[in-house]
This record gives sequence, structure tokens and C-alpha cells, in this order.
Amino acid sequence: MSHPSYPPVPQDDAGSSVPQVPAAPYSHNGQFQGGAQASYQPGPGTSPYGIPGGEIPAKSFMTTWILALLLGGFGVDRFYLGKIGTGIAKLLTAGGFGIWSIVDLIITLTGNARDKQGRPLAGYPENKKKAWIITIVVWFAGLIAGIVSTVLSLSLVAAAVQQAGTSPVAPLPSASQGPLIPSSGTASEANTFTVTVDEGTTVKVGVIDSLYTQEIPSMSYMKPANGGFLVLEVSWETVTGTSFAAPTNFEAYDADGKQGELLFLEEGLGSLPMGTVASGEAKQGVIAFDIKNGPTTVVIADVYGEEAATFTLTPAAGQ
Repeated sequence: MSHPSYPPVPQDDAGSSVPQVPAAPYSHNGQFQGGAQASYQPGPGTSPYGIPGGEIPAKSFMTTWILALLLGGFGVDRFYLGKIGTGIAKLLTAGGFGIWSIVDLIITLTGNARDKQGRPLAGYPENKKKAWIITIVVWFAGLIAGIVSTVLSLSLVAAAVQQAGTSPVAPLPSASQGPLIPSSGTASEANTFTVTVDEGTTVKVGVIDSLYTQEIPSMSYMKPANGGFLVLEVSWETVTGTSFAAPTNFEAYDADGKQGELLFLEEGLGSLPMGTVASGEAKQGVIAFDIKNGPTTVVIADVYGEEAATFTLTPAAGQ
């Protein structure tokens, strides 16, 4: 008895006679579609991790670090990260008096800084070591510069104080002259006479030394307008009452009656000190006038600015 012929049974790759199971259809918009399901692709509005807004590039770590290091006191690093409010606050407080700037710099260096969207900064892992090294070098250099600057400043101040304390008063060379003859007042001795400056107040005025010169020590920048400078070393002693000593108590007039200009001498030249002088006390110092050389009339004024006494002197020629 013969049997009918059948086509051979298809076999799979493993050689078994079990047919392969077709791929399951997938759904799209509620309808099943045949074929293999496609892999997931992120949409245009998401980052590879599904974070919304991922299409905006993250802020740079290097830029944030440089701004925090150099301009942190002005809040520029926070402006760069989009944090405008705290950036303005940081600017107005000079970086939180420096403390806020340091804290923000450390936060950036440790990788904890975030932009306005809360995203970490790009480029931190590969640049953190370099940023730390440069920051430490800059801090160390600033510390050394500050120490050196402070030491130099203290040295200069100490030298100035020492010089001021040890600089002698410039001496006045003697100028040949005869005894001063006051036109009013009573002379008690040569070059000294007593003057009444107020009711019940008398002073003894003396001229210790005199000089006519073209230049005053340590004031070489000052040029005479009337030919030269008459410099007088005087004493002011209260005999009765209480008087007030000052260079403005004196005036000087040349032979033509032109008033000389009273000069205010620098410290170190022993200018006649201003102040109240009690009975029995005395002050001594220097006064100077820009005046023509020759016979000079010196006027002592009373407390009302009126002439109380005068005397005439003639500085030696060529002084």
C-alpha cells in the first residue's frame, strides 16, 4: 500500500521541529503594530536622564571658579550662575565682608556649586585638581605679599617717627647787629624789653638771634617774593597776668614801610609755639618774614591787634 508524500517539516536554527514564535506586536496610539518594538529615544525637551530643560548647556566649572576667585567680592560668580538676587546682595556687602566670597569659592572647588536650575557644573571632575592647586598658590602668594607690605609699612612709620623725634632744630647762624632799641616799652637788658599787651598783663620779649637768608632749611621750595627771609629767634615771657604767645603777635616792615609776609614754618624748625603763657612762664621759638633786606622795624601787637611796642634791627649784609 503506498503512502502520500508530504513536504518536509521546517526546522529552526537549533534543529528542532518546533516552529519559532513570532514577535509580539506593540501598541502605538492605542493600536497594535506588528514587528519588533523600537528602543527608547529621549524627546527634544529632556536630557539623557529625563531632566526637563536638558537642552540648555550646563554652566562651566572653570568659568565659575575663576570668577569666584578673582571677582567673588562683586558677586560676579553668582550672576554667571543666574542667581541675580544673591549676586546683588553679595555685591552690596562686598562679598559678605569677604566671608561669603571665601565660602562660595570653597563650595565651587568641592563640586557642590549649582546653577539656577540646580544642575552641577560642567567640567568639574577633570579640572578640580588644577583649580585647587592654583587657588592655594594664589592664596599663599597673597598672604606673603600682605605680610611683606605690612612689615614695610611699619618700618617706614617707625623710621619717620624716629627721624621726627631725633631731627634737631635747624640752628640760626649769628648775624652781627647792635643792641635792639625799642621805640616804646621799657628795655630791661640788651635785646630784651617789657611790653604791656593788656590791662594788668605785661610780657618780656627778647630777640635771641637773627638771620637774613635766601633759603629756609627744609623749605627750599619756598622762594622769597621780596628779596629774602628775615628769621628771628625770640622769647616770650609773661611777667604779670596771663598772655598768649603766637607768631602772629609780631609784624615786620622794611625801610620803605612795606609790611613783610609772616611765614608759617614747618615742624622741625622750632616755630614759636602758640598757647597761653602763665605768669612766670616763657616760650621760645622762631618767627620768619618774607621782606627786603635792610633796616627792619618789628612791631609787637597787644591783645587787640594794636601796636604795643616796636624795635628796629639791621641784619648783616650778605646773610
